[in-house]
Amino acid sequence: MKLFWPQNGEFEVVLKKLGNQQLLSPFDDEVVRFTQSLSKRLLQYRQIPEIVALGFWLRKTNVQSMKENWETEKSGKVIKARGTVFHIAPSNVDTIFVYSWMLSLLAGNRNIIRISSKEKSNPLLDAIILELSRPEFEKIANMTIICTYSYEEKATKILSSICHTRVVWGGDTTVQTIRQIPLASMANELVFPDRFSLAAFSSEVVLTLDEENLEQLLEQFYNDVFWFDQMACSSPRLVVWSGEKIAQAKTRFWKAFERKVYGKRYELMAANQVLKYSTSLWLSVNKEVSQINNKTYFSRIQLTDFSPEVRERHCGGGVFFEYHVNKLIDIASIIIDKDQTLAYFGYEKEELIELVQKIPTRGLDRVVPIGQALNFDGVWDGQSFINSFTREVTIL
Repeated sequence: MKLFWPQNGEFEVVLKKLGNQQLLSPFDDEVVRFTQSLSKRLLQYRQIPEIVALGFWLRKTNVQSMKENWETEKSGKVIKARGTVFHIAPSNVDTIFVYSWMLSLLAGNRNIIRISSKEKSNPLLDAIILELSRPEFEKIANMTIICTYSYEEKATKILSSICHTRVVWGGDTTVQTIRQIPLASMANELVFPDRFSLAAFSSEVVLTLDEENLEQLLEQFYNDVFWFDQMACSSPRLVVWSGEKIAQAKTRFWKAFERKVYGKRYELMAANQVLKYSTSLWLSVNKEVSQINNKTYFSRIQLTDFSPEVRERHCGGGVFFEYHVNKLIDIASIIIDKDQTLAYFGYEKEELIELVQKIPTRGLDRVVPIGQALNFDGVWDGQSFINSFTREVTIL
C-alpha cells in the first residue's frame, strides 16, 4: 500500500480518521472553491490537452450550472451524501478518476481513490496534492484518501466492506474480478466496463466543406481519437460513412487527416505500430474484411459486416474499421449492448433520434458531435453520478 494522500500516516489510522469526518451538503461552498482552484491550476498544463480539458470542465460556469440544475431538480427535497465512496481508477485514462471524485465530492461524500499501481507520480496527481495541501482546503483534505496497491493485497476487500458506494472503472475482467468482492449490504455500485464507440459521417456534407471547415473537422476528430491513443471507451474505433458519395468523401477526408496527424507530430510508438500491423494481418483472412489500407500513423480496415469477433480484435493506436450504409438509420442493426458513444457529423437531430429509437439493443448512451466524444458529463453510460452519490430522506 502506498499513500499519495495523506502523505504521512499508517493506512489503518488514516482510514479510521476518514470515517470520522462529517459529510457535507451537496455543492458545499468550500468544495466549490476547491474545484475552482483546481481548475485554474490544471488549465496551466497547456501541453497536456486531457488535463486542460479536465480543468475546463471544472471551470466556475460549469460547476455553477450543475449546482443550479441540481437545486431546481431537488427543490423541496431533503438530500444527503451517501457516505464514503470508493473509486477504482483505470490504467488507460489517467484523468477519469478525477471526474467521478469531483462529482462525489460535490455531492458531499468522503472519498477513497485507488489509482493504478503502475502510477508513480504524474503532473495531474502532483497538482491535486498541491491543492489538497493548502490550509483553506483542510476539510476536503481530511475527506480524501488517494492510494495505490497491487490486487494481491486485501485492501480492496477492506475498502469495499466499509464504503457506501463503489465506482469501478476498467475492462470487463476488472469489473468481474471486483464484483466477486462483497460490498456492504447497504452499498450501491457503479461500474464502467469495456465499451466500444463509433463515428458517423455524411459523405455529402463532408464534400461541401471548404478547407477551413474541413481543417476544423479534422482537428476535432484527431482529438477524439488520439488523446488517449484510441483507448478511451468513447474514442471512435468504427467509422461509418453514409450517402451516395462515400468514395469521394473518404478520399478527401483521409488524405487530409494523414497530413493532420503528421503535422501534429504524433508520437508513434514502435510497439503500437507492430500491433496495428499484426492486427491487420489477422483480420486480412476474415471474410468480413474487403480491404486493408495501412498508413504510417493509422490503419483503415474496410468491413462488409461487423461481427463481435472483429470488434474484439481492435487494438487502438489508430486503427479504424470502416463501414458503409445508405442512411444513418441503417446502422441500427449493428449496434450492440457494448456500444457507448456515437460521434457524428452532417446529420440533423431528427435523424439521430430516429436512429436511437430504432436500435433494438441496449446500445448507445451518448450521441455527440465529432470533437465531443471525450467530453465528460454528469451522466455517463446512462447513469447520473450525483444522483447515485446521494440519497433522499423522506420526511412526512
